[in-house]
Amino acid sequence: MEVKESSGSSSETISTLPTAEEQTPTLSLQSSNLSAEDLSKADIEPKAETMEVHKHPHHVMHKKKWHEYFLEFFMLFLAVFLGFLAENMREHFVDIRKEKEYMHSLVNDLRADVQDIEGNIQLGAMVTEKLDSLVYLLNYKNPDKNTQDFYRLAVVAGRIVQVRFEDRTSSQLKNSGSLRLVRNSGLSDSIRGYWGQIKINEQIASRMGDLQSKSGDLAMQILSNKYYVLNNSANPFEGRRVKDDAKLLNNDPKLLAQFANFANNRLIVLYIYLMNLRYTKAMASRLIAFIKKEYHFADD
Repeated sequence: MEVKESSGSSSETISTLPTAEEQTPTLSLQSSNLSAEDLSKADIEPKAETMEVHKHPHHVMHKKKWHEYFLEFFMLFLAVFLGFLAENMREHFVDIRKEKEYMHSLVNDLRADVQDIEGNIQLGAMVTEKLDSLVYLLNYKNPDKNTQDFYRLAVVAGRIVQVRFEDRTSSQLKNSGSLRLVRNSGLSDSIRGYWGQIKINEQIASRMGDLQSKSGDLAMQILSNKYYVLNNSANPFEGRRVKDDAKLLNNDPKLLAQFANFANNRLIVLYIYLMNLRYTKAMASRLIAFIKKEYHFADD
């Protein structure tokens, strides 16, 4: 901007700098129709970048081919099948371990049975001998003149002969149905056969016990316990002796005949029982050998 001044004959031209207002450009209404608020938003908000979108092979709009469906089905089927196979194998190994444990326990039970049978066979041999002598005395001798023999024979003849078969393992096999774990059918049949033989022995022992109970009732009417003296008062199992003055409480021939009949019947049943015990012992021994061979158990 120029300002001219006149002073006399001379004139000077003074140049001045423009002001700040003059330097600020002005916007023309024709060049922009934006308001102040729109201008501020335009300065603050960034422009969104343009992103490229790649179509995924399994996009919802992607149409699968039949072999893709088949592959997915096959992989799913294979996973389920392998899981099922692995579970069956695990159960199989568990069953084999249980089977061996049961058979090992059964062998121990069978050994206990054999030992108990042997003891009862020895006791039964002694009882049968005394019973036979007692029946002979009652039938062919005068009991009043053989009182001491009567008392001595009655004590031994009254002893109980009965095997208590071990059922710890057998009860578990029966109640849980675990006998199915035994893969050898011949072995499982042998085990069932042994259990059947045990039932026969128990039935015979029950019959023998009934006869012994009735025989004992008659003996209490004939014999008196005051004529027995313990050999060792501290240990009643060491036996008893008979006093020299022993007498019968009742010498009624009919009562003595009844007592002789019960003693004779018990003797017959005892013979049968001992015969079955010997057979049962042989079965138990064979079964032990069968199990040890089948499962390769070492000899203890």
